[in-house]
Amino acid sequence: MKKYEYKFVEVPRKTGLKVKVGESFEECKQIILKEAEQGWRLKQVVTPFAENAGAFFPYSYQVIFEREV
Repeated sequence: MKKYEYKFVEVPRKTGLKVKVGESFEECKQIILKEAEQGWRLKQVVTPFAENAGAFFPYSYQVIFEREV
């Protein structure tokens, strides 16, 4: 039976007037490429939401990797 280990990397969602569109996504891509070089395989990207005054908004990306042990 195969066994796997998992790694979770949180990438904060950048906001503000000086942030370029897609900047957080570019950071996620760089992390994925770096981890792939170390033998990790991208499993999933999750966007958790936080409640702020009754509205929900994403505050980060959770990048999940796996590799066989």
